[in-house]
Amino acid sequence: MAVSSASDSARAASILSQEADFRLTRHPHANPESQIAKWWSVLLQIEGSIEAFIAKAEAYGGAGAAPYFLVPVAYDPDDRQAAADVQPVVIYARQDFVHALNRRPDDPDAANRFGVRALTLGALTARNVLDFAADWPETSVIQVADDSVVMAVIDDGIGIANNLFRMGPVATRVEFAALLEARKGARPSRASAGRTFGRDEIDALLAACTFNGLLDEDLFYARTGQADYDGEVFSTVSLRASHGTHVMGLAAGYPMQEQTGNRPIICAALPARLVEDTTGVEMLPALYLSFHMLMKQARRFRTKDGAFAPVVFNLSFGNAGGPHDGTGPFATLFDHFFAENGAAAAQQPAWLTLAAGNLNLSRMHGEIPEGRGKTQLDLMVQPDDRTATQVQIWLPYSADGTEEKAEISVSTPFGDGVAIITAGRTCASLLNAAGQEIARLSYEHVPAPVERGRAILSLNPTASLIAEEPLAPCGRWVVQIRRRKRSKGAMQAWVRRDETLPGFKPGGRQAYFDNADYVRFGPFGRPLAVDPQDTTSPVRRAMTLSGYACGQSAVAVAAFVGKDRELSAYSAAGPLNEPASGYAADRVGPDLTGRGDDSAVLRGVLGAGSRSGSIVRQGGTSSAAPQIARAAAVGVQTPGLAARDWAQAPLEYGTGLRSVELRGEAEPARAGSGAFDLCGSGGVFRAKDASE
Repeated sequence: MAVSSASDSARAASILSQEADFRLTRHPHANPESQIAKWWSVLLQIEGSIEAFIAKAEAYGGAGAAPYFLVPVAYDPDDRQAAADVQPVVIYARQDFVHALNRRPDDPDAANRFGVRALTLGALTARNVLDFAADWPETSVIQVADDSVVMAVIDDGIGIANNLFRMGPVATRVEFAALLEARKGARPSRASAGRTFGRDEIDALLAACTFNGLLDEDLFYARTGQADYDGEVFSTVSLRASHGTHVMGLAAGYPMQEQTGNRPIICAALPARLVEDTTGVEMLPALYLSFHMLMKQARRFRTKDGAFAPVVFNLSFGNAGGPHDGTGPFATLFDHFFAENGAAAAQQPAWLTLAAGNLNLSRMHGEIPEGRGKTQLDLMVQPDDRTATQVQIWLPYSADGTEEKAEISVSTPFGDGVAIITAGRTCASLLNAAGQEIARLSYEHVPAPVERGRAILSLNPTASLIAEEPLAPCGRWVVQIRRRKRSKGAMQAWVRRDETLPGFKPGGRQAYFDNADYVRFGPFGRPLAVDPQDTTSPVRRAMTLSGYACGQSAVAVAAFVGKDRELSAYSAAGPLNEPASGYAADRVGPDLTGRGDDSAVLRGVLGAGSRSGSIVRQGGTSSAAPQIARAAAVGVQTPGLAARDWAQAPLEYGTGLRSVELRGEAEPARAGSGAFDLCGSGGVFRAKDASE
């Protein structure tokens, strides 16, 4: 493959997000409609109020033009009128309008007059899931018992009809469910994207789908829109095992006959395509919107004296990208809702448990230490990879505002093309023989609270079922980083996840760093879970903690193997990226550790299958986190107790946990305050006692 390079610095100066622009300009085969007709979910950081943004945006298309953007009704009139210097908002927009939004406001030729400071592109969104006539969400008060704790779960493929989430054959415990990819119904709903269901609607559906005392769950999910084959909507609730059902069962599942009324459930089911494309890039807008919707719903729950019922959220997703210092967009979001002194803290006790991530052995993190002038990272890009590959390179934070001076070059496996950029607003592309872009290397400074420089290497897929799609070559790509100014702190690189998860059609194959000096195995042939002390390799296991779990407020949960009483080798580790700005978190790794595997042979833990009565086994920190969320529902009822303070000593609060003494070293950077397991009080699927 003949490859040439081209510099595009002039155009780069007018673009807000090179990451978004790269995706917007890929081959149009992903959607049969025209480029203009494509709709995307988009996360914006805007100046002023949402109402002011809408007024500016409405002037874009002219009078009588077809709809080209939609602000979800999840943002109610109070949200839309609230002004701030900068605030996040999720919208759905037509592709031509997204291009207009993705222009720098200080560019004299830009069409961006909308007050947009930053833009994150989400997922392609089918037009038939958008409802422009949606009504405002329900806001009536839901009265609950004084000992009630609301359990909130955000995941994919949530089987809300499972009997673990019911109090009777036609009586659900799910008070609110948002299904973000279901096609809109015949009547206007209360959701601008997908559909939402309240408890009364779910009960009515349960009754309508029950025959001779048995629930037809396939019919139920067809009527909710989760299994809509005619509309080409896929959800893993159609399969035997679904991640969201398993996670919600561990966090909030109780046998139906127990009629557990003090653990009401609210949930948001993400579109399957967000999980299928595991780069994490597409997930940000959907997660922002889900947290916004569920927090609004959580505030409806009141005790008899009018006080807000506590709420525990669980998110069992990970993310390899981001600054990893507690200043990224999700750390900001989580601090807004869950910080002790955050905007919501005075109204309602709210905790969040997060999976620490499973990337410890994945060779997806590289470090360019302070004092080293030149470092090479060998990036293995695999054949038959039908998803894009992305590498983020983060420069050190500088307290005095001066930027690191660095030169970054990328060469193809055959050495027939090289892209070079330096710190500054620059961009370089690699083109194939037909002049089509197959890779882009760009640089931008990420403003406060991050205040770091970031370089992004984006590669096209290496395989496609479309003959015309320009492909990147597979093999060993060489990334060379030359530090010109010896500033304090290391530079960090992370490969974004793009492998296909179980249950989805094949497509993505994970790229990884493959330097020859990386030591993978110990003397007995087992994978090393900790970097050797004398290693000189830039590829590291440390600092693989999920980018979502680096903030100050949430409880990050690692995983251990129950039978062996050892940390799971895949469980991601700290510390955070340092030095960091004053907004950064103080954590050194996960907060505590939960069971992710029953044994080295019985991987995963038992949990709910997609259908009532079925049991499946799934593992990872994704399964450890909801078990800790289940226990946290007791701790959150302690007045004035912060989530991470509880995680330092959870046994003091009668949480239904027992301590597990791990074999070998369990440093806080990997295990936090220690390992804890559910006792019999948490045993829907297994009852454990201290004698094990």
